[in-house]
Amino acid sequence: MSFDVRTVKDLDEFTSAVLAIGQYFGMTPTEERMQRFLDQITAERMHAAWENGAIVGGAGAFAFDLSVPGGDLPTAGVSVVGVYPTHRRRGVLRLLMRAQLDAAHERGEPLAALWASEETIYGRFGYGLASYCGEIKLAHEYTSFALSREPEGRIRFLEPDEARDALPPVYERVRAQWPGMFSRDELWWEQREITDPDDRREGAGPKRWVAYEREGSLDAYAVYRHKPGWEEGSTVAELRVVEALAATPIAERDLWDYLLSIDWKATVRAFLLPPDHALFLLLATPRRARYRMGDGLWVRLVDVGAALCGRQYASEGSVVFEVLDDFCPWNEGRWKVESGAAERTDAEADIALPAQSLGSAYLGGISLAALARAGRAVELKEGALMRADAMFRWDRHPWCPEIF
Repeated sequence: MSFDVRTVKDLDEFTSAVLAIGQYFGMTPTEERMQRFLDQITAERMHAAWENGAIVGGAGAFAFDLSVPGGDLPTAGVSVVGVYPTHRRRGVLRLLMRAQLDAAHERGEPLAALWASEETIYGRFGYGLASYCGEIKLAHEYTSFALSREPEGRIRFLEPDEARDALPPVYERVRAQWPGMFSRDELWWEQREITDPDDRREGAGPKRWVAYEREGSLDAYAVYRHKPGWEEGSTVAELRVVEALAATPIAERDLWDYLLSIDWKATVRAFLLPPDHALFLLLATPRRARYRMGDGLWVRLVDVGAALCGRQYASEGSVVFEVLDDFCPWNEGRWKVESGAAERTDAEADIALPAQSLGSAYLGGISLAALARAGRAVELKEGALMRADAMFRWDRHPWCPEIF
């Protein structure tokens, strides 16, 4: 039986396509919720697969820019990918991935990126693990800093309307520093960051927004929730940090000092923190944070040449990659990276690797040497891995503080 893959036309088709994955997570598809989601992804960026007039799978992609080392590139933010359980293992997902990457290529988006609900799925379509992130669960008695300093700025609460205006400029300042963060338009800020429906709270209270100001500049903000609770007469309340972003080191230190000193909590929980987050060096007892690390952002180079030209490099040098890419064959061949640009070449290759591995190395979070040790890249000329890693590394691990 053949399947027809195309973009959806209306809210009903969009809802059926989203439920291909949403059903596994207990989604309740109210008209208001699905319309809000459709407004963000848009119908022309939501593919669905049909069989006999019924939708059996779906795959969407947000339109945003992704921060890359020293730059910013249009990216397909892949999301809500799924196949109905009645049609698993029949090639539906492959057809959806084919249509989605072809569309991204036609739109001129050099990158695609996603969060993988199952990490075994996307490698065969050229996505590589590009960053790590993790969560902390820090008991109140271990929130002291290693070095004691007086705060240099002040914290104040924001009402939702004020947060809507005040937070985006800070976010953009941070995004310019960290590879892996995506741009948020006004609709995203309104519907995903400010709007706070009960179904997103997971048993906790409403969002609290705070701003950090120093010398007349708003340099940081935090969004958090309280989840109260009592056991045997004592509090087991959690402070859940939804997002805490700072544009300067002083602001980051003072912001976390505030969050960790809030009363009436037994535990501070925060999610999606990169392994090089400053908090681990601020804390006097970082092991008590119980950091659990896992895979973060997965990246796919849709257009190898445009992607490699769109980022900066940490050092001068030259490297020739032999890129293998059977899913997007327009990328295959030898690419020379030199003087901040990439172009096709007939020169002998220094390193051979599949597109998946190039996606892993692209943001500077995964070294090519590590990929080679795992059998995911081959050094063809001695010293090439060291030279390439010197070029591709960046001063911080990629960080995407929100799942899209």
